[in-house]
Amino acid sequence: MIRNYSKPETTRLAECRWPDRPISASPAWCAVDLRDGNQALPNPMTPEQKTRYFDLLVAIGFKEIEIGFPSASADDFNFCRSLIEGGKIPDDVTISVLTQCREHLIRRTFEALRGVKKAVCHTYIATSDLHMHYVFGKTADQTQAIAVDSVRLIRDLAAQMNGSAIGLEFSPEEFTDTDLDFAVGICDAVVEAWNPGQGEKVILNLPATVERRPPNEYADMIELFMDRQKHGDRSTISLHAHNDMGCAVASTQMAIQAGAQRVEGTLFGHGERSGNVDLVTLALNLQYMGIDTGLDFSDIEAIRDEIIDLTSMPVSPRHPYAGELVFTAFSGSHQDAIHKGLNRPDELKKYFGGWKIPYLHIDPADIGRTYEKFIRINSQSGKGGVAHVLQLEAGVQVPRGLLIDFAVHVQKLADTTSRELNAKEVWQLFKDTYHQPAGVYSIKGYWPRPCAAAPSRIEGEVQLTVNGVEHTVSATADGPIAAFVHAIKQVGDVPDFALEEYEEDAIGNSADAEAIAFIRISGKDGKTAYGVGFNKNIDQAAVEAVISALNRMKS
Repeated sequence: MIRNYSKPETTRLAECRWPDRPISASPAWCAVDLRDGNQALPNPMTPEQKTRYFDLLVAIGFKEIEIGFPSASADDFNFCRSLIEGGKIPDDVTISVLTQCREHLIRRTFEALRGVKKAVCHTYIATSDLHMHYVFGKTADQTQAIAVDSVRLIRDLAAQMNGSAIGLEFSPEEFTDTDLDFAVGICDAVVEAWNPGQGEKVILNLPATVERRPPNEYADMIELFMDRQKHGDRSTISLHAHNDMGCAVASTQMAIQAGAQRVEGTLFGHGERSGNVDLVTLALNLQYMGIDTGLDFSDIEAIRDEIIDLTSMPVSPRHPYAGELVFTAFSGSHQDAIHKGLNRPDELKKYFGGWKIPYLHIDPADIGRTYEKFIRINSQSGKGGVAHVLQLEAGVQVPRGLLIDFAVHVQKLADTTSRELNAKEVWQLFKDTYHQPAGVYSIKGYWPRPCAAAPSRIEGEVQLTVNGVEHTVSATADGPIAAFVHAIKQVGDVPDFALEEYEEDAIGNSADAEAIAFIRISGKDGKTAYGVGFNKNIDQAAVEAVISALNRMKS
């Protein structure tokens, strides 16, 4: 059944300008984590946790921080006092406190602000028909009169605060569900009642208190409001979007395009119901656009972990930028593309004129993350992902044919275990599968040396055990691997085979790095087998790989 919900009247713009106006500068930021975010936590933070959170917000770079609702609770009042009396507010940071448009609450708020250097008194009143008429039983005229009287009281109390610079913020609560002309009118009256001095501006915060509109309509309302207001030069337009429809980030970005100059929100979107606009996502989106936000998320994982510890609220593994899995690919085709891109970053940058890698939105290094966790292996993974994990875990580049063969084994193990495989497991599976130097065939020793009669050729002597029986054989050829193959073929129980592929690599970059050899052999029956060998000496690694391939062919 589809319910017939009451929806706000659609806002219409005769000529909509904001879609063609790119965002070119960062808005001012106000973090409301300690008020809106905290009041929505199942277990509100302790004073000590609030102080840690405040310090974190300062370290990130927030210059405006809403610290609470001092008139609503003793905890918020005492926290405000502790910041002021403890000298914990940096000189370049302005705190904000919230209060309703009610006289006794406003007076209590100013008691909490006593001695502050800089603060904003943020007052609000509900302006939607739903709240005015059905919650509070007020008319529009009565509501505006209450707002104006409250602002005049705040102005008078602020004037009595010697040594304190107190600014005003006003919110017509449920702005997006309010008649626009009434919202403009009450905000104009508030600015006039405050009468800002030279260079001063009233913050007009226009919230999507409950998200009932699509993002484009929020932006339309902001543009219309700014077109119609009388005192645009004396006010700062601020946004406060909730996330009931999951569109808070989009709504805010569009409203910034429409002209808004300030944004309120929380880290990771904590807040009532579905939360507030997520300032981490929003700010990093703007940073991606090349805009300096003034906020530092260069160690996003540490910030994420601190917020989880302070709030006991998890951050989704798929959360943009900060989630554990956002730079992870399980799909084989994605893994292959990422692996190829990561191996050619300079070439791609030159071609596209900037950093660009398949399936990676940003360079994770910009926010303190690394590539190691990006490609992880499960039953959906392909050869590209396997190649990347082997390169990261062991530093080896595996031949393409061997990768195709190995991917089948990886998928089988992932299917069997029904879980993700970590890099160490993938590397161990690779060694268990292809490194089989002991079995039907095993080497007791191999000695390649220049042939006395023809020093450019190699004579190889082999001590080989076949089914427990030891054989000593030798042969001469153009190289050590060919000499070894010719020698062991003299043993009757060794099948006739051809060496089809041979590649080598090193594990590590030092002079003492261990060599790894990759071999593919084929038998007379057309059956093929891969083998790998490890040794500090590349010749010994190669013959070990041949024996491993023979043992795999025999099994």
